[in-house]
Amino acid sequence: MIRRFHDLPVQAKLATIVMLLCSSLVVLMTVVFVIDKVTSFRRSMLENHTMLAETIAINSTAALAFDDPAAALATLSALRAVGDVVEAAIYTGSDREFAVYRKDGYGKSDSAGISQEIVDQVTNENGTAATAYVFDKGYLKLAAPIMLEGKRLGYLTIKADLKELYSRLLESIVLVVALIVTLGVLAQLVSVRLHRLIARPLLGLLETMELVGRESKYSYRAQKLNNDEFGSLTDGFNRMLAELEKREEELARHRDELETLVGKRTMELVLANGQLHKEIEERKEIEDQLSRAQRMEAIGTLAAGVAHDLNNILSGVVSYPELLLMRLPEDHEMTGPLTTIRTSGQKAAAIVQDLLTLARRGAMVMEVLDPAKVVEDYLHSPECAKMLDRHPHVRIVRNFAGDLLRIKGSPVHLGQTVMNLVTNAAEAMPEGGVVTITLRNHYLDKPIHGYKEVTEGHYVMLIVSDTGHGIAEEDLRFIFEPFYTRKKMGISGTGLGMAVVWGAVRDHKGYIDVRSAPGEGAIFSLYFPATMQLHALEQPEDLQKYRGSGELVLVVDDVKEQRLIATDILRDLGYIADAVASGEEAVAYLKKRPVDLLVLDMIMDPGIDGIETYRQALQIKPQQRALIASGYSEYNRVEQAMQLGVLVYLRKPYTVGGLAKAVRQELDRDDILTTSI
Repeated sequence: MIRRFHDLPVQAKLATIVMLLCSSLVVLMTVVFVIDKVTSFRRSMLENHTMLAETIAINSTAALAFDDPAAALATLSALRAVGDVVEAAIYTGSDREFAVYRKDGYGKSDSAGISQEIVDQVTNENGTAATAYVFDKGYLKLAAPIMLEGKRLGYLTIKADLKELYSRLLESIVLVVALIVTLGVLAQLVSVRLHRLIARPLLGLLETMELVGRESKYSYRAQKLNNDEFGSLTDGFNRMLAELEKREEELARHRDELETLVGKRTMELVLANGQLHKEIEERKEIEDQLSRAQRMEAIGTLAAGVAHDLNNILSGVVSYPELLLMRLPEDHEMTGPLTTIRTSGQKAAAIVQDLLTLARRGAMVMEVLDPAKVVEDYLHSPECAKMLDRHPHVRIVRNFAGDLLRIKGSPVHLGQTVMNLVTNAAEAMPEGGVVTITLRNHYLDKPIHGYKEVTEGHYVMLIVSDTGHGIAEEDLRFIFEPFYTRKKMGISGTGLGMAVVWGAVRDHKGYIDVRSAPGEGAIFSLYFPATMQLHALEQPEDLQKYRGSGELVLVVDDVKEQRLIATDILRDLGYIADAVASGEEAVAYLKKRPVDLLVLDMIMDPGIDGIETYRQALQIKPQQRALIASGYSEYNRVEQAMQLGVLVYLRKPYTVGGLAKAVRQELDRDDILTTSI
């Protein structure tokens, strides 16, 4: 059921969530309303009929005293004016029926009698002279004593129909059904509106990206629909496209110059020794390297420009659902939708990370690791399970050497590399097939295909092969280019997957070789330098040890959503949290009240940035502690802040655990080690 919900279009998801919220509210209000109506109706009915019973009992005293059934019947006949009374009777002290009244059409056979329990209450000599009642089988049944000078002469019974109550309940049910139908229509209208406001700008960006990737033309521009954060993102995206277009023009100019230079050199070689073929291959290799370098630089510019805005937007999508899920019980009806929102935000953040990986703007955390564990972690991940669900006829085979060496690298980037290679292999086999993952040691002492020189030494080879349709020769030289893809962007891929693989191999000082032909599958061979260092296993940390004890933390961020997220998380963790929207407001705040810790955004527009804010804060309190919350694109500026004394920085978008650890680590630090979270 949850998977079906995940696969619904955005508009359908919005309609479902709005409908669930509205319906839950209506049902809750209806239950309260019905309970109140039933209670008040029964109370009112009981009061009226109790008064009526006591009045008739008083008026029947003489009839019983003088043994006059006709007079008693005349008294009971007055009940014809009370529409819901279907039966009334007067009994003597010896339980003999003295006089009885029945509503027209209501025979003796229809009577279910009065409960003996309430009769006993008014006939018991030791009891008090009070009216007894019971609601039973659709009727209100009362019994009232008939008294004379403190002596009980007999008793009166009245039986009243509850049809009016049921009629009112039916009306309420009809009203609820009508409300739910109306809310369904309203939910659809609201979801359409929300879809236009939220999803349409993102779809516009995706369409523009698809055009750029498919046609390799950077002259396209995304349409700006609003002046909100999405509008700012669109402006930034269009500026980056303009920069890419400029870079492309420069690349074309350099290519022309290179062709002229190589052409002259080629002619010299032809005249000298006729070795034209060797020079043509060298020319192609130089062109490919230059083209790839230019494109990577352009991607770096694009990533640096949009990462800050994207990370601020995604912080709410990632952090708020996580915070709400901590507060809700596991079986709450909103757990599923909130988990979906959080997962979508994390996926969007992962796309930004792909761009930043290509741009080499992020600080890659390198550690000694077991390559087999990296592969196994992916094979047991939800991403792999979802991929196999989409490709049920694909089988994955492991072929791991038993004496694998360790490598030094980033488990996140290597895991993403494995995921991209296996996913591409599966998608190359639409009718099914086998993906083989091989890990083995290899001593590299001579160049491999695509590299003039290699560093001699021990390597670990990761080989991913498939039995798919293969890669055409005209595509093989472009598969690592950003946005170069044969898939439909936004559904099967973004055109960044293989570029991320190439970037990860490069950053790990490794090499990659691709062998493929149409109809013969593909073999990707990756070489990673081996290390002799031991593998240090990390133990999971307990979030409770990062809780606060009333310390005052001031959040400084120009984005309102960021301030709300951070203060909510900090208060849940036991801190006293406050927030301001600019560096100037933070400085003024510090002059009036000292704080234990500053959480600083790096870029705040307009006004002073995080570095200048911290510099002025140190003038007020030289030992002021602070941490930086920053996107990857500002990493160089983060280093400047660290030179002033900031020892902890937090990457956006951050999680609850990330913020908790960063704050506690800065407050408790007694060393000078720089930490990133």
